Amino acid sequence: MQVMRDSTSITDPTLIPLIARLIEDLNDQGCELEEMVQVVVIDPGDALTTIDAELGFALIDRPLDVIELHEGWFELTYVLSDDGFGVVVYVPVHPDVDPELIAHCRASMSVGADGILTSCAD
Repeated sequence: MQVMRDSTSITDPTLIPLIARLIEDLNDQGCELEEMVQVVVIDPGDALTTIDAELGFALIDRPLDVIELHEGWFELTYVLSDDGFGVVVYVPVHPDVDPELIAHCRASMSVGADGILTSCAD
């Protein structure tokens, strides 16, 4: 698992555009990444108990604010405080990721009548 407090530590080329979009969205709101968001990237093989301990809450028990599916990644957003501070968790769609976590991500998504994946939180 990788915990990032700024954008300089991103090395995975598939995450760079996702993080860039997150930074752009925050900049549009007049915020810096490290002020408003902690980014957690799950690695294949990370135990759910280890992830929960790092986050300080049970990932699959806490209600999601937003979930998005990208090429190879689930993006889970949790707002943790009234000032909008939150955590964005990137979960790779990979066979070595905890099956309970992948099942949670898939269950949190729904398919609309048009066949487009959307968040259950919408």
